[in-house]
Amino acid sequence: MSELLKQLRAIWAFSKREMVIWTSYKVNIWTWIIDVFVNTSIFFLVSLLVGHHSMGAYGTNYVSFVVIGLSVYYISYTNLGDPFPRVARIYWNGTMDLYMLSPLSYFTPIIGVMFRSVIDDYPRVGLAFLFGWLFFSATFTFRAPLYVIAGVIFIGLSTFGIGMISASSFYLLNFKRGSEPISFILQDVIIALVGGYYYPVSVLPNYLQILASFIPHTYALDLFRRALLKRASLTTAVLPLQHLLNLSPLAVDTFALAVLTAILFPSGFYLYYLGIQKARREGTLTRWQ
Repeated sequence: MSELLKQLRAIWAFSKREMVIWTSYKVNIWTWIIDVFVNTSIFFLVSLLVGHHSMGAYGTNYVSFVVIGLSVYYISYTNLGDPFPRVARIYWNGTMDLYMLSPLSYFTPIIGVMFRSVIDDYPRVGLAFLFGWLFFSATFTFRAPLYVIAGVIFIGLSTFGIGMISASSFYLLNFKRGSEPISFILQDVIIALVGGYYYPVSVLPNYLQILASFIPHTYALDLFRRALLKRASLTTAVLPLQHLLNLSPLAVDTFALAVLTAILFPSGFYLYYLGIQKARREGTLTRWQ
């Protein structure tokens, strides 16, 4: 327990440093407020084209539908996309050796330096809901709060697991120059295409729906929309797995998220550990000037 407290104190020290750096640029606050407002406004304008067309099992309010998509996008953007560039920053700054010579665990530095992205991206979730409600007639309800809490935990852990798998490639696969393919293929191609941020997965061809069944975003978005949208159905099966299992859609979503989290979260940390071990053996933990 005392060792855990030491690591938590170190993470807190890293986090305070990142907070000071972020808040030193006052314009950051206004730019991310404007960014969220503009994104929400764009989808409000799209909703005028969509009109009252049905979003399938999720009702007819497109702004409410897409605000939830934006919220999961902001969480995923940080958890999945941020670990790799943070490892790269530590490497190119020449500080990874120092961290590994200290009493810190392998994971404390990267978790700590990610805090700047956490304070930059996580509040966007609340802003998206607030702007959608205040200005664009988005409406939300809380019909299944326990499922929502479970969904938030599982989508956070599972996407961070994928992010750590991405970060491990910096040392394991020597992706030290340019973009690394894991985050790009998942975040910018597969998830953007089939995750369901901006349209229901049910509109996709069957083979893409099957592909969507292997990413946590699909289940998190389905869960949140059913639990938070007033006119969403709690019983209509939409996803392939929901048609296979004799459970309610919310239970299927939670089960799928739990399974994916149990696979992705430990896998990410284990592969990152292997990457650090490989770099230590080869003497490539940090950039040598």
